Formats: sequence, C-alpha cells, structure tokens
Amino acid sequence: MDLLKEKLSSRKFIITVAGVITIICNDYYGLGLEKETVLSAIGLMMSYVVGQGYVDGKYQQNKNNK
Repeated sequence: MDLLKEKLSSRKFIITVAGVITIICNDYYGLGLEKETVLSAIGLMMSYVVGQGYVDGKYQQNKNNK
C-alpha cells in the first residue's frame, strides 16, 4: 500500500495526469485553448517527466553502487 501511495503522489505522475486532463478538457469541454498552446504545454510536461526520470535513474544507480 505504501508503494502505491508513493507512486500516486510522485511529481511525474501528477504532471502526467495534469497533461491528460488538459487534453481531455480542451477537446471535450471546449476550454478554447489553441492546439499549439496545448502541444507546447504537453511538450514541456513530457520534457520534465523524461528529465526527472533520468535524474531518478542516475540517483538509484549511484545509490546501488555504494
């Protein structure tokens, strides 16, 4: 249960969910955001998630080598 709570509260997960919600709300509820704006925001979110994943992986790798 603690592992699930940890995963659901991770910043990467929250950013991903926020991106999905942004796309769904804009498409289905007509937020009026331009497609380029949504794609730019999603691109930034993806960059953050990939970069943070890389940093987390390096941290785990260094932690396991000690």
